[in-house]
Amino acid sequence: MSHEPTKAPPAKSPPFLVDLERVSYAAGDSLLLRELSWRLQPGQHWAVLGANGAGKSTFLRLVRGELWPLPSSRARRRYTVDGQVTTSPLLFRERTGLVSSELLNEYQRRDWNLTGLEVVVSGITGGHLLYHEPSDEQWQKAERLLAKLELGHLARRPLLSLSLGQAKQVLIARALVSRPNLLLLDEPCEGLDAPSRQRLLAMLGRVAAGGTQLVYATHRGAELAPGTSHALLLAQGAIKLQGPLQSVLRAGGLALLPSPQAALPSPPPAPARGSFLARARASQVNVEHKPVLFDLAWEIRPGENWLVLGPNGAGKTTLLRLLAGELRPQHGGSMDWFGSTKPRNLQKLRQEIGLVSAGLQARHFHRQSGLDTVASGLLGSVGLRGHLDQEQRGQARAWLERLGLMDLAHRDITTLSYGQLRKLLIARAMATNPRLLLLDEPLAGLDAPARAEVNAILALLASQGATLVGVTHYPEEMMAYMSHVAVLEAGRMVFQGTVSRYLRGQSGQRP
Repeated sequence: MSHEPTKAPPAKSPPFLVDLERVSYAAGDSLLLRELSWRLQPGQHWAVLGANGAGKSTFLRLVRGELWPLPSSRARRRYTVDGQVTTSPLLFRERTGLVSSELLNEYQRRDWNLTGLEVVVSGITGGHLLYHEPSDEQWQKAERLLAKLELGHLARRPLLSLSLGQAKQVLIARALVSRPNLLLLDEPCEGLDAPSRQRLLAMLGRVAAGGTQLVYATHRGAELAPGTSHALLLAQGAIKLQGPLQSVLRAGGLALLPSPQAALPSPPPAPARGSFLARARASQVNVEHKPVLFDLAWEIRPGENWLVLGPNGAGKTTLLRLLAGELRPQHGGSMDWFGSTKPRNLQKLRQEIGLVSAGLQARHFHRQSGLDTVASGLLGSVGLRGHLDQEQRGQARAWLERLGLMDLAHRDITTLSYGQLRKLLIARAMATNPRLLLLDEPLAGLDAPARAEVNAILALLASQGATLVGVTHYPEEMMAYMSHVAVLEAGRMVFQGTVSRYLRGQSGQRP
């Protein structure tokens, strides 16, 4: 007979972290998620795939417990917390991090201009703001995490002064500081330059290997986090495919591959000789009293379309703000438009310069028709805040027809997909027939088909004589209709010239 002590059986792992069974969700009269059955088991890391409007962002919020399912005798949503199964998401939500563009939009809309360190500490204390003074230990914990993630240089910077990519990295640090069991991410790589994307994906791989489970939405097959084990493909709010990553990619991988480009018009005509459309001469440009751009000498001439490249924090968005008249050079510099050195009326300037950006799109969250959204560009307002005569409405309708968007004219913009609203905002920017169209990451947040459609619209505008200035972290997607490239590094323009000269330099040939 053995006298060895009897070993206690190993602790049984919970069968699931989250379990959804026939769960649906509606907002108003719109059914956004339909009969979802899905289970997140320990050790799994999921990519959530699908087109714009498929329901990916809503799915992440439903999983976290921010949204409540439609009542049904057949529906069930369950969580495992501390080994106990519960239908309440409250404790589960405390141990789950979420990073989304909506969170950053909230900081921007409410002008919550905390420093990077304060934003991260708020992830420990709860809430978006610091309602209570954190302890020394909490400050130190946040500082250690920022240093570990190589983000220490952003600790004292105000969040609203950061580039999109920098701000997103700070928000990811905020989500990680409380060591969540599950991290939910909505398009984590959107807005990041190529090196930052690779660093972020590598960091997420380490997070996954360290025991925090990942569930994240993405549009791009090249942006799957290391360690991703499973994938879920959504279509019109329903689960089309789910299972091990490779099997889902084999069965429905076309959802991740770039769609065939829509037929692009002829390349833009050769730049014409003539007066400048915009000319910047500045030894320094500041944002909130901090220098961002240096030694700037740049001209945009008729017939030129410029692609502005550079890493996160290089000053690309600041350059667009300078072109839009929102910023001025420091003493001794000049910013001139349309062949004149005379001071410009800012209101009139806004009629001559169109803008499309993710930040502008974030401000369009109230109910309004597509036609009124386009027409609001004539008034320079977000939302229609004045009377439009018949001629102005006709002008807005003409741009909808010209860009093939009449099917959106009477749609409520709050029911549109991200890509549909982006196309309306391009029409809105063109409503005044601007002499310059500024594009800050115009393809960000779009799935492959929507990117192709928006690209076709921009290429059409370029072929018809519009002057485009576009910022992007994916130059290959916009290069076909651009004539010139400007490259910023640490606030300085290190290259400006034709696309062909830029490409020769990239290939190692002599410019």
